[in-house]
Amino acid sequence: MMDPLDVTALQALSRQDSTYGAVGVLHDGPDLQAWWIWKDHEEVEPTESVMDHDDLLFVVRGTLRLELEDRDPVIVRAGELFVIPAGTPFRGYRWPRDGEPCLFLAVTAAGATFTRR
Repeated sequence: MMDPLDVTALQALSRQDSTYGAVGVLHDGPDLQAWWIWKDHEEVEPTESVMDHDDLLFVVRGTLRLELEDRDPVIVRAGELFVIPAGTPFRGYRWPRDGEPCLFLAVTAAGATFTRR
């Protein structure tokens, strides 16, 4: 059995930091994967990413701007949820760029593949 993790304190089973933000693994089970993503003074990734399964995002703090291929940018605020459909190229970052940090959860099916293009 797993103990509760305090997402707002950025607790995670493991964590990876980069110039594009930080990612904490919350769950990596046989059916479901979940992470928190922290964006604060991060660089905007120059490439888009693609998931081969739907990617459910829930913003806990701040505001996230999503750029999705063939669509106007989407603004997702704290308390809001957005699903990126499988196979849709996207990039996401803190908004506004000089605004407060953004913390969001990402949840997808176990074994989903995340690639950059």
